[in-house]
Amino acid sequence: MRCKCLNCGAELPEGASFCPHCTAIQIEKHPVKPPRPRRKRWLAGLAAVLALAAALIVFLVLPRPKTLEGGAELVYTDRDGTYHVLLSFVSVSGVVREPQPEASSALLPGMESIMPSQLYVYREGTDALVSDEFLDKLESCTVEAIPLDGAERMACSQPVHSEECPYAALISEVLCTADSGTNEILWTLKMKNGDTLRLRHSVHASLQETVRYDFGTTPMDTAEELNALLAAIETGVDGEALVELYLPPVTYDGEVRFSGHAFHIYGGTDGTGRTTFTGPVTIRSGSALFSEISDVCFAGSGGTGLTAHSFVALRGCTLCGWDTGAAAQDGAWIGMENCCFEDNGVGLEFNTKNYSGSTTAFPDNRFAGNGTAVFIRELAGWQTLRFPGCIFSGNGQDIQNLTGHPIDLTDAEFE
Repeated sequence: MRCKCLNCGAELPEGASFCPHCTAIQIEKHPVKPPRPRRKRWLAGLAAVLALAAALIVFLVLPRPKTLEGGAELVYTDRDGTYHVLLSFVSVSGVVREPQPEASSALLPGMESIMPSQLYVYREGTDALVSDEFLDKLESCTVEAIPLDGAERMACSQPVHSEECPYAALISEVLCTADSGTNEILWTLKMKNGDTLRLRHSVHASLQETVRYDFGTTPMDTAEELNALLAAIETGVDGEALVELYLPPVTYDGEVRFSGHAFHIYGGTDGTGRTTFTGPVTIRSGSALFSEISDVCFAGSGGTGLTAHSFVALRGCTLCGWDTGAAAQDGAWIGMENCCFEDNGVGLEFNTKNYSGSTTAFPDNRFAGNGTAVFIRELAGWQTLRFPGCIFSGNGQDIQNLTGHPIDLTDAEFE
């Protein structure tokens, strides 16, 4: 069979692949589909699966930032260990091992109070403080007061480390008044690894009720009458109330105990005599309460004149003739101003591992003729005790400091 050239139309032999006249190729061209790259598509799918698996492993295995909510304590674990983190209001931190969820302060009108909200960090299961290690992991820390039930907002200072509470990692001073009511104190700790810790405790401030007893209207001329009055006060007066006692210018023979309340005790004088205790006096105001004693003479012949088991401030008092004039026992502090410690074995003694309040200045006191004027048997914390305007005269030893507690005698006089 003859066929014609696709290009010039000349007749061609059967099966010719090109035209001998015009050389045109006689085979029709058809597009050819390239082979599908099945191997490459399979490898791409495998890579995607592996990438997804790797992401899942990272998500499940590697630690993710977490937020822990606690009350006054929580347990926190990171890659380096487990920490017991707690909050407290106790003034001296060397013995703090338990959290303090709340604290209260009964205040007189116009009075301000500072509560030291403190953060402690221990290695979980031990008593080992690890404050420095923990603070190295800390990105930031804030403390804020949150008023509850319509209360007024308290003021919180920026948390810092303080040598006055050397065992606390951080401390924030919470300022309140009698009108502050109840505030939650919220600590927010943001760690460098992205974790967030929140701890909280609360402060309740209220107006302190004041109950007054005057020797002109209330029998208190003898130690028996005074002790009977104190027993009635302990059982019949609200424990949060401040008790003011105006004592007559008499001498009380025998032991007298003040307990269960905060007392403001005012001695009296008739121009020739003054309120005098010849027997031992004990005062125990209760947790977070403090008492004052003004213009009273403690005149003894041995033993301890005043034993304090809570914070007591002495003003214008005389302590003479005792083995120990005044002693602050565990949990207590004694402050003094314009007082005289004379002819005692020991004038003032501190023997306390913790206390709920303190004052570091003891101005204008006189220590004369004592075996030891000031004896620090044991005293926690590192607050420097200062004696501005004090006179030390004729004592066998002015200061005996068994604990090496910081003392500043720069402004004291020695005769």
